Amino acid sequence: MENFKQIKGKGLPYIIGETLLYNLFIAILIHLVDSYELSNLLKVTLIIINIYELHYILLYNSLACIIDDEKICIKGIFGLKKDIIKIDSILGYQRTKGDIKGIKIYGYGKSYFALGKSIIDDIGIARMYVTSNKDIIYIKTEDMAYAISPEDCDRFEQCLLNKGIKSTTWDYSIRKNTNLHRDKKFLLPLISTTIIILILTLTPFVLYLLDKLPAKMPLSFDANFNPVKIGTGKQFAFKQMTYGVLNMALLFCMYYACYFYAKYDRKSSYRLMYISLLSALIFLVIQGKILFTF
Repeated sequence: MENFKQIKGKGLPYIIGETLLYNLFIAILIHLVDSYELSNLLKVTLIIINIYELHYILLYNSLACIIDDEKICIKGIFGLKKDIIKIDSILGYQRTKGDIKGIKIYGYGKSYFALGKSIIDDIGIARMYVTSNKDIIYIKTEDMAYAISPEDCDRFEQCLLNKGIKSTTWDYSIRKNTNLHRDKKFLLPLISTTIIILILTLTPFVLYLLDKLPAKMPLSFDANFNPVKIGTGKQFAFKQMTYGVLNMALLFCMYYACYFYAKYDRKSSYRLMYISLLSALIFLVIQGKILFTF
């Protein structure tokens, strides 16, 4: 069994700096925005961003690689993050140095470090565990490439050669068939979001038609949920319907973005649908709180 630590590059200061900037910017927006809906959206966004950034900070600082007779194990975050590559599934490897050229799918994709998943020139889709571009090894399997930057790259390469894994090149082509409508992982968030948006849009309108809304309803709130503008039940119903239409527009944007991303990486494309799902849920909860309170 061989253990390899990662080269420590300049990526960690970048991630920390970006995290601080995001927190400062959103904190200023929360302070300036005097709207209950926008304030809550910003707070949820801030929480998600900090979880996302903390994940990559911990990953960058803890990455290591272990090779034994059967597998290569890339692990980080105290073993919570782990990718296992079976030796007999490896088709070959490439060793490169210098700028990382490609398109980030998610995570971080800079010229000098990359974490997450990217489409790399002449490589294709790759899970990136690269903390420095001083020395990078791409390991190719049937479905995916894996990129690491071990401190002792010569020794790592020799381990691969000793196991019969040879240096090679390979072709990469964009997937043409993206029939996501047959995939349950895509359909579940799509249908769920559509149902939530329909409830969000139709509930206040139906209540208005059934004369279940009070004659006076709050149309807008400050950040502390105090009404700042009062209108009729009809105005309230149409404003809530507008939120539903906006969420439907977001859903359509994510729908077509999924089809675009699926050409490169089908699994990653599903994540986009959860953006519209989260947005719709937030507005539905806010609407429910308003109807329950007033």
